[in-house]
Amino acid sequence: MSLAASIRGDFVLAGGPGAADWASRLPGFECGSGADDAIVLATRGSVHLGGDATGKRWLALADLVESVPDDAAGDDPGAMRDWRGRFTHVAWHPAGGTVLATTDHFGSLPLYWYRRNENFAISTDLRLLLDAPAVRREVDLTAVYHYLNFAFIPAPSTICRDIHRIEPGTRLALDAATESTTRYYMPAYPADLEGSDDQLAGDLRERIIGTVRDFRPAADDGWGCFLSGGTDSSSIVTILARQPGAQVQTCSIGFHEAGYDELDFARKAGEACGAKPHLDHVDRTRALALLDAVIDAYDQPFGNTSAIPTLACAELGQSEGFSLMLGGDGGDEIFGGNQRYAKDKVLEAFYRLPAPLKAGARMAGKLVGKTNNHLLNRVGNFTQRGSQPNPDRFYTDDSFASDYYLRLLTPEFRSHVNRDASLEFMRSVYDAGDGGEPLHRIMRLDLMMAIAQNDLVKVHGACKHHGVSARFPYLDPDLVEYCGRLPARYKVRGLNKRYLFKKAMQGILPEEILRKRKQGFGLPTAIWLKNDRATQELMREILLDDRTRQRGWVEPTFVNKLVELHMAGAWDYSGAIWQLLVLELWMRKYMDGH
Repeated sequence: MSLAASIRGDFVLAGGPGAADWASRLPGFECGSGADDAIVLATRGSVHLGGDATGKRWLALADLVESVPDDAAGDDPGAMRDWRGRFTHVAWHPAGGTVLATTDHFGSLPLYWYRRNENFAISTDLRLLLDAPAVRREVDLTAVYHYLNFAFIPAPSTICRDIHRIEPGTRLALDAATESTTRYYMPAYPADLEGSDDQLAGDLRERIIGTVRDFRPAADDGWGCFLSGGTDSSSIVTILARQPGAQVQTCSIGFHEAGYDELDFARKAGEACGAKPHLDHVDRTRALALLDAVIDAYDQPFGNTSAIPTLACAELGQSEGFSLMLGGDGGDEIFGGNQRYAKDKVLEAFYRLPAPLKAGARMAGKLVGKTNNHLLNRVGNFTQRGSQPNPDRFYTDDSFASDYYLRLLTPEFRSHVNRDASLEFMRSVYDAGDGGEPLHRIMRLDLMMAIAQNDLVKVHGACKHHGVSARFPYLDPDLVEYCGRLPARYKVRGLNKRYLFKKAMQGILPEEILRKRKQGFGLPTAIWLKNDRATQELMREILLDDRTRQRGWVEPTFVNKLVELHMAGAWDYSGAIWQLLVLELWMRKYMDGH
């Protein structure tokens, strides 16, 4: 049975005394029940339903690039290691009341669950469970703290204390009395491949081409590609465009602000392979208008500013008739393309210095770090960070609430959340996989957090909001496994990132694209907040009003100080201010007043 491009629906599977009555009142859902009403199923949109002779039933949202046998809903989660694509899968015996729920390798489609007072449920959208029987709308302040550090809430936590999210690559067994989880997938890095650079580059090239072609939708489907102008999206577009008879269409978003716009690179990548481009811009006015879409598109607070251009890009694809779009997400994390990988290599070398040398450098760093000189302050910051092991030093890129713990958070909030709560969470993820080379350990950390819980959340939320699906060829488990067998020197050679990938892509990508500096897909909020009075007024209107103050989480005087410091150019606090804004707006819409 093939499960393809059917990930735009929602479902709720529930059991317990109040399940049937509650599920029947979900707006827009079709509701049914099991043989003895032990399990109630409500669906909306396209959801696969199936069963077998033993009475087992299953449902799934899935976009798998290969067919799946009818008995794939078996009790062995390890069998799902070989599935390719995106999926959620839930199986149950109606009479027994036990549910097995499984997420794909990177949790790209979310599954939420709760169990309380003999009631339990699983759903594809957290908001659908907020009014479920016995669920209490109590905020998990540790989850809020994670959000203020990471800009997202990592699984298994959610904004609601009673509701949990199934982690990536995990199966949950759930009934009215018990629950347990089994992790069936974690990226591995044996780094056991040997060969010449040319041999391995050729092998990687063929594997990339084969994977991208496998993920190509059927010719008669309406589909296109995200194209930023970076190497990942550009390579996918080029490989697809080189297939006989192919006419690849692309969607790209630009900005008028210098330093943020990459449309020139997107044009060059598209022109080089004959792709048909669709281009659009996001300015300050449109970005603020899209704030409502950010709140609607994500079932938890999501503070990554690049959600705005991603929503605009998905909207552009939908307007061109696309039902599915391919993205390059994961390329940085499997090929070694993040700038901080090269930076961390330098920091790791400092960390491995003899203790007396590090102590002397730290002392010097503290002295020069007390000046007002930006360069000297960076020296002090380097010695401080380089003295920490990973993942602690990696965490310093995502530690805003930790850094300003005493000034940002109210005493009441701090009484519930330890300062190191988010760091401890990152340490647990870092330690979850096998050991390996230092670079590989942080690449796996990025796959499990930056990709699985940030980037994929961003793209899925934006696409689902506009009725579009997404595929991620570079997160194909087979390709990820192969890259894990390549030693770290093939990802970062010296300080050169993507060493083997760039060698593999010679002759496929234009040299200008291969040499371009990585830029990312950020929103120019830093410029708007510094220079635009309307943006400043919006931030203050929401973040400093009585309703926000009464929440009692953050100190309004410090928030006002952040805005003032940003406007003065002392530092870029726009990301933190944006996170606070999205958090407050999301809380007002979904958690307050019920």
